[in-house]
Amino acid sequence: MALKEQTKMNLGSLISAQNVLVAPEGLNKEGLIETLVRMACRKNPRLNPPEVTAQVLEREKGISTTLDTGLAIPHARVEELDDFSAALAVLPAPVLDEHHNNLPIRVMFLFLSPAKPAFFQKHLQVLAALAETFRPDFIQELLTLKDPQAVAERLSR
Repeated sequence: MALKEQTKMNLGSLISAQNVLVAPEGLNKEGLIETLVRMACRKNPRLNPPEVTAQVLEREKGISTTLDTGLAIPHARVEELDDFSAALAVLPAPVLDEHHNNLPIRVMFLFLSPAKPAFFQKHLQVLAALAETFRPDFIQELLTLKDPQAVAERLSR
Protein backbone atom coordinates (compact mmCIF):
# COMPACT_ATOMS: atom_id res chain seq x y z
CA MET A 1 0.00 0.00 0.00
CA ALA A 2 2.76 2.47 0.84
CA LEU A 3 4.43 1.83 -2.53
CA LYS A 4 1.15 2.53 -4.36
CA GLU A 5 0.63 5.79 -2.46
CA GLN A 6 4.22 6.84 -3.04
CA THR A 7 3.97 6.06 -6.76
CA LYS A 8 0.69 7.97 -7.09
CA MET A 9 2.27 10.95 -5.38
CA ASN A 10 5.11 10.78 -7.86
CA LEU A 11 2.68 10.96 -10.78
CA GLY A 12 1.32 14.23 -9.46
CA SER A 13 4.83 15.55 -8.94
CA LEU A 14 5.67 14.83 -12.59
CA ILE A 15 2.95 17.12 -13.94
CA SER A 16 2.45 20.85 -13.52
CA ALA A 17 -0.13 22.99 -15.30
CA GLN A 18 2.61 24.04 -17.76
CA ASN A 19 2.90 20.41 -18.85
CA VAL A 20 -0.82 19.82 -19.40
CA LEU A 21 -2.49 20.21 -22.77
CA VAL A 22 -6.24 20.20 -23.21
CA ALA A 23 -5.81 19.22 -26.83
CA PRO A 24 -7.61 20.88 -29.69
CA GLU A 25 -9.20 18.76 -32.39
CA GLY A 26 -7.17 17.87 -35.42
CA LEU A 27 -4.03 16.38 -33.92
CA ASN A 28 -3.00 12.85 -34.78
CA LYS A 29 -1.06 10.56 -32.46
CA GLU A 30 2.32 11.53 -33.90
CA GLY A 31 1.58 15.25 -33.67
CA LEU A 32 0.37 14.83 -30.12
CA ILE A 33 3.56 12.98 -29.14
CA GLU A 34 5.67 15.70 -30.77
CA THR A 35 3.82 18.42 -28.83
CA LEU A 36 4.10 16.57 -25.51
CA VAL A 37 7.81 15.86 -26.02
CA ARG A 38 8.43 19.59 -26.56
CA MET A 39 6.54 20.30 -23.34
CA ALA A 40 8.44 17.62 -21.41
CA CYS A 41 11.81 18.87 -22.70
CA ARG A 42 11.26 22.57 -21.90
CA LYS A 43 13.12 22.61 -18.60
CA ASN A 44 16.08 20.53 -19.73
CA PRO A 45 18.30 22.33 -22.26
CA ARG A 46 20.40 19.17 -22.75
CA LEU A 47 17.46 17.49 -24.48
CA ASN A 48 16.92 17.80 -28.22
CA PRO A 49 13.13 17.59 -28.75
CA PRO A 50 13.31 16.27 -32.35
CA GLU A 51 15.72 13.51 -31.27
CA VAL A 52 13.60 12.60 -28.26
CA THR A 53 10.47 12.61 -30.43
CA ALA A 54 12.17 10.24 -32.88
CA GLN A 55 13.13 7.95 -30.00
CA VAL A 56 9.56 7.87 -28.64
CA LEU A 57 8.05 7.30 -32.09
CA GLU A 58 10.52 4.50 -32.81
CA ARG A 59 9.50 2.82 -29.58
CA GLU A 60 5.83 3.22 -30.48
CA LYS A 61 6.41 1.37 -33.77
CA GLY A 62 7.37 -1.75 -31.85
CA ILE A 63 4.57 -1.98 -29.32
CA SER A 64 1.80 0.57 -29.09
CA THR A 65 1.32 1.97 -25.62
CA THR A 66 -2.39 2.64 -26.09
CA LEU A 67 -4.54 0.77 -23.60
CA ASP A 68 -8.19 -0.13 -24.16
CA THR A 69 -9.10 2.26 -21.31
CA GLY A 70 -8.31 5.24 -23.56
CA LEU A 71 -4.90 5.93 -22.01
CA ALA A 72 -1.77 6.11 -24.15
CA ILE A 73 1.60 6.02 -22.41
CA PRO A 74 4.32 6.85 -24.93
CA HIS A 75 7.65 6.85 -23.17
CA ALA A 76 11.38 6.51 -23.61
CA ARG A 77 14.50 6.10 -21.55
CA VAL A 78 16.79 9.03 -22.37
CA GLU A 79 20.54 9.20 -21.76
CA GLU A 80 20.66 12.95 -21.07
CA LEU A 81 18.13 12.87 -18.22
CA ASP A 82 18.89 12.83 -14.51
CA ASP A 83 15.24 12.64 -13.42
CA PHE A 84 11.79 11.97 -14.87
CA SER A 85 10.09 14.46 -17.15
CA ALA A 86 6.50 14.24 -18.35
CA ALA A 87 3.60 15.94 -20.10
CA LEU A 88 -0.09 15.09 -20.19
CA ALA A 89 -2.77 15.66 -22.82
CA VAL A 90 -6.50 15.42 -22.21
CA LEU A 91 -8.38 14.82 -25.45
CA PRO A 92 -12.05 15.90 -25.42
CA ALA A 93 -12.14 14.72 -29.07
CA PRO A 94 -10.35 11.35 -29.13
CA VAL A 95 -7.37 10.66 -31.33
CA LEU A 96 -7.38 7.23 -32.97
CA ASP A 97 -4.34 4.99 -32.66
CA GLU A 98 -4.01 3.75 -36.23
CA HIS A 99 -1.37 1.21 -35.21
CA HIS A 100 -3.58 -0.36 -32.57
CA ASN A 101 -6.94 -1.17 -34.19
CA ASN A 102 -7.98 2.51 -34.15
CA LEU A 103 -8.36 2.50 -30.37
CA PRO A 104 -9.48 5.95 -29.22
CA ILE A 105 -6.97 7.83 -27.10
CA ARG A 106 -8.66 10.07 -24.52
CA VAL A 107 -5.61 10.83 -22.36
CA MET A 108 -1.95 10.68 -23.28
CA PHE A 109 0.69 10.64 -20.54
CA LEU A 110 4.11 10.96 -22.12
CA PHE A 111 7.06 10.41 -19.84
CA LEU A 112 10.78 10.33 -20.22
CA SER A 113 12.99 8.57 -17.73
CA PRO A 114 16.74 8.47 -17.25
CA ALA A 115 18.43 5.60 -19.05
CA LYS A 116 20.57 4.93 -15.98
CA PRO A 117 20.12 1.39 -14.60
CA ALA A 118 19.18 2.77 -11.17
CA PHE A 119 15.99 4.24 -12.67
CA PHE A 120 14.72 1.09 -14.39
CA GLN A 121 12.67 -0.11 -11.41
CA LYS A 122 11.22 3.39 -10.94
CA HIS A 123 10.38 3.46 -14.66
CA LEU A 124 8.36 0.26 -14.23
CA GLN A 125 6.69 1.70 -11.12
CA VAL A 126 5.56 4.76 -13.08
CA LEU A 127 4.08 2.53 -15.79
CA ALA A 128 2.24 0.49 -13.15
CA ALA A 129 0.98 3.62 -11.38
CA LEU A 130 -0.30 5.04 -14.67
CA ALA A 131 -2.25 1.89 -15.46
CA GLU A 132 -3.65 1.84 -11.91
CA THR A 133 -4.55 5.55 -11.74
CA PHE A 134 -5.93 6.15 -15.22
CA ARG A 135 -8.95 3.90 -15.05
CA PRO A 136 -12.02 4.72 -17.17
CA ASP A 137 -13.82 6.68 -14.42
CA PHE A 138 -10.73 8.80 -13.73
CA ILE A 139 -10.24 9.44 -17.45
CA GLN A 140 -13.89 10.52 -17.74
CA GLU A 141 -13.41 12.89 -14.83
CA LEU A 142 -10.34 14.44 -16.48
CA LEU A 143 -12.30 14.92 -19.70
CA THR A 144 -14.70 17.24 -17.86
CA LEU A 145 -11.85 19.55 -16.84
CA LYS A 146 -11.12 22.28 -19.37
CA ASP A 147 -8.24 23.99 -17.59
CA PRO A 148 -4.65 22.67 -17.38
CA GLN A 149 -4.37 23.84 -13.76
CA ALA A 150 -7.48 21.85 -12.78
CA VAL A 151 -6.10 18.75 -14.51
CA ALA A 152 -2.74 19.06 -12.75
CA GLU A 153 -4.45 19.60 -9.39
CA ARG A 154 -6.71 16.58 -9.90
CA LEU A 155 -3.73 14.37 -10.70
CA SER A 156 -1.99 15.55 -7.52
CA ARG A 157 -4.85 14.41 -5.24
